[in-house]
Amino acid sequence: MLSRLAEKLNGEGIVGRVLSPHVIPAYRWDALAGLLGGIYMGAIFPFVMRIARADLHASRLEISLLTAAPFIGSLLAPLWARQMVGRSKMPFCVYSWTFARALFFGMFLVTQAWQFVLLIGTAQIIGSISGPAYTSLMKDIYPDEERGRAMGLVRVGAYSALLVVSFIAGHLLDSGVPFKWVFSVAAVIGIAGAWCFSRVPVRESFIPVAEQERLSTFGFWLQTVAILKRNRGFRWFAASVMTYGFGNLVAFTLYPLYQVDRLHVTNIQVATLTNAASISSIIAFAYWGHFMDKHGALWTALVNILIQCLMPVVYLFSGAWWHLIPAAMAQGVAGAGIELAYLNVILTLSEEGKEAQYQALHSMLLGVRGTIAPFVAVPILRALGFHVSFVVCLVLMLLGAYMQAVSLRAYRRRGV
Repeated sequence: MLSRLAEKLNGEGIVGRVLSPHVIPAYRWDALAGLLGGIYMGAIFPFVMRIARADLHASRLEISLLTAAPFIGSLLAPLWARQMVGRSKMPFCVYSWTFARALFFGMFLVTQAWQFVLLIGTAQIIGSISGPAYTSLMKDIYPDEERGRAMGLVRVGAYSALLVVSFIAGHLLDSGVPFKWVFSVAAVIGIAGAWCFSRVPVRESFIPVAEQERLSTFGFWLQTVAILKRNRGFRWFAASVMTYGFGNLVAFTLYPLYQVDRLHVTNIQVATLTNAASISSIIAFAYWGHFMDKHGALWTALVNILIQCLMPVVYLFSGAWWHLIPAAMAQGVAGAGIELAYLNVILTLSEEGKEAQYQALHSMLLGVRGTIAPFVAVPILRALGFHVSFVVCLVLMLLGAYMQAVSLRAYRRRGV
C-alpha cells in the first residue's frame, strides 16, 4: 500500500514542474516518509509539554529536562560521525528513527511524570543519532540547485499532516482518550515512515577514509573541533547558532510554563497554536525553498533568525492565549526557514566529502547550548520573572543575528 502511495507522488502537476525528472523517484519516497513522519510528530510533540505540566504535574526541572533531551543526544554527534566514516549513512537514519519511535509503546507503563520525561527524553536522544547521516544523505540525494525546493516540498507535506493530525489529536485528548493510545498509534505510523525513507534511492559518495580510519575517537573529535579554527565563515555561523539558539531555547523553556501557569491553556488551544504554526510553515516551506535556491542558505538563515525574534516580543505583551497566535505564526515561518537553511548552510560552508563531520560539529554545539539553556531558564525566571526574562532572550537572539550577518559577509569574501 505504501509503495502504491509513493508511486502517486510522481512527476505530474506542481512537483513535475518544480523538480527535474531524475529527482522525482527519490522525492516521492522522501515525501511519503515526511508525510508519515508529520503524522507521528503531530500526534505527540505538540502536547508533550502540556501533558507533562498539567496532567502529570511535572516540576520545572522536569520541564527543563524535556526541553534539553533532544540536545543531550547531539553531544554525541562526533561519535556517530566517526562511526559513519566509510559506511552507508542510510541505516543510521532508519534504525535510529525506528528504535526511537518504538519507545512510545512504553507509554502504557507510564504513571508518573519522571517516567514520561525519561521515555520521551530517551526517544529523542536515540533519534538524534540520525543528524550527521541525514545531512550527508541530502547532499547525495538532491543536486545543489534543486535541494532547497525538494526539501521544501517534502516539508510542505509533512507539516500539512502535522496540521491535520494535531487538531484531531487535541480533540481526542480533551475528550478523554488516553495519551498512551494516541502516542502508540502515532509510533506505528512513524515506524512506517522510517521504512519509507529506507526506500529512497541514493548513490552515497564515500570520501577517502584511510587517514580518518587511523584516528582514534578522541583524535577524530579534535579534528572536528579544529574546523572552527580553519574555517572562518563556519566559525561565525557556529557562534550565531550558539548565541541566538541559547536565547531561543531559554525562551522555549519559558513558553510552556507561561502558557500553563499564566494563561491556563487547554489541549485544544495548544492544537490551535500548533495549527497556526503549521499553516505558516506549510506556506513558508514552499517559499523558502525557492528563496534559498536563489539567494543562498546563509541569507535565508539570517532573515529567519530576525523573524524568530518576534516570538519573545509577542509573549512579552500577551495576556490571553489567543494573543500568542502571531508568535505561533512567526515560529512556523522562521522554523521552516531555519530548518531548511541550517542544513544547507552546513553543506555550503563544509569541505567536500566532510559534510557529516561538519554536521556532527554543528550538532555537538546544538547539544552544548541545548543541554545548558533549559536549566538556566528556570533560575532566570525565578530571578527576573517572565517579562524581563523574555527581554534577555530577545537580546541574545539579536546578537546571534549579528553574528550570522558576519558569517554571511565572511563567506561572500571567500574567507572560509
